[in-house]
Amino acid sequence: MRLSIAATLAIICLALTLPTRAAEDLSKNPKLVITSAVYGDLANDKTVDVLKKVSAAVKDDNLNLTVNKETFTDPAPGTAKKLKVGYTLDGLYYTKTVDDGDVCDISTRLFISKAFYGDIAGKKGDDVTDQVKKLILKNSLSVKADNDTFGDPAPNAVKKLRVVYTFDGMRKSKIVAENETLTISDKGD
Repeated sequence: MRLSIAATLAIICLALTLPTRAAEDLSKNPKLVITSAVYGDLANDKTVDVLKKVSAAVKDDNLNLTVNKETFTDPAPGTAKKLKVGYTLDGLYYTKTVDDGDVCDISTRLFISKAFYGDIAGKKGDDVTDQVKKLILKNSLSVKADNDTFGDPAPNAVKKLRVVYTFDGMRKSKIVAENETLTISDKGD
């Protein structure tokens, strides 16, 4: 089957514009939408809906909010409380649970796509994406690549931490050796 010259040119033009469109999509920070938020004793279902208050705290598609009874109504006096937030980033659903006294930080300038800890060459290790995402604070990340942090997925092997991320729309990756600290921030990686 032969394509006409016009069809061939149309395919070439489309192929040439695809990388540009992908780069344009990455240049925007993800859109953060809070879909649910409850505060209180989650284990015993003694909570209060705080969706409006949490949504109001979103600034520039980022959330940085101290979790305590002064910020929210206390639905369970004398018990340990947490904030559980459901949210979407560009349509993908996530949840984050934060202990009372900590900061609920959902950053969109820095987004972790994938994190792997273990023997990278031998492909023996663990997906630690969720653990690493939870360590982002104010669009920065600092994590020690060690067995205390991630367990030992590859005993007697040299391990590394590899993180694939997007920072201000630029897709990057970084690898550090075991016992080194991986740092990502706007002050330079």
